[in-house]
Amino acid sequence: MHPVPRGPIASRAIGLFTFLAIACAAAPALKVDLQPFAYAKGSLNEQEDRADTPRTGKVVLCLAGDSTVTYSQGYGAGFRARLDQQLQVINRSRGGRTTTSFRNDGRWDDIIRIKPDYVMIQFGHNDGRDLELYTKNLTRFIEEARAVGIKPILVTPVSRRYWQVDGTIKDDLIEKVAVMHQLAAEKNVPLMELHERAVDLYLKIGKEKTDTWGLPKPDPKNPKVTILDKTHFNAEGSLAMGKVVADELKRAVPELAPYIE
Repeated sequence: MHPVPRGPIASRAIGLFTFLAIACAAAPALKVDLQPFAYAKGSLNEQEDRADTPRTGKVVLCLAGDSTVTYSQGYGAGFRARLDQQLQVINRSRGGRTTTSFRNDGRWDDIIRIKPDYVMIQFGHNDGRDLELYTKNLTRFIEEARAVGIKPILVTPVSRRYWQVDGTIKDDLIEKVAVMHQLAAEKNVPLMELHERAVDLYLKIGKEKTDTWGLPKPDPKNPKVTILDKTHFNAEGSLAMGKVVADELKRAVPELAPYIE
């Protein structure tokens, strides 16, 4: 078989396509217009996003969680600062909440009414040892979100910084993490493995530095002495953990990657 002869027009077209392909491959990614970093301003009520927050983003993402997800004690501020303006975050997380109390105080109903495109669900720090109830509550969140067109995302609870003498992290949330993994597989829900990624970060950064990320609290052994806790995050910790959360969201939900730094 003889090759089909190529005229000057065909040759120029092929050359143009080749140039465009190379140019597109070499072109830098679109610049993400990041949201500002705003950590712990005002009262707890002022720090959280209101249930009647107007929809302004192209995509809306609600956060459902405990204090470790908030703007004042958790990674919420650092996480949001990694997102483009068009990925709007409405954070209804609150300190002390469990999978039961988050529903009982109306916060889950708020999210259903908001009807975001996605909802990240992270609980476990305050839930007791009743894993059956924990599983049941998470399952209800998943099913009720899907029923109104919200895409649920499970987030394993961020690890505490309980350092041991051998340089490892004591894991007191492993049972809750296992439940999250099981439900994600059974219900085909995207899973953000924040627990393991947090431990990876702590081990990389080291005890001396990560110990400074805590918030001040009275020492249980001597209330007159102030110490830094091992669970929550100050502004520096929020920024560090926020990057981990953003990277996990990008991995678990690839369609949101264009909105994430």
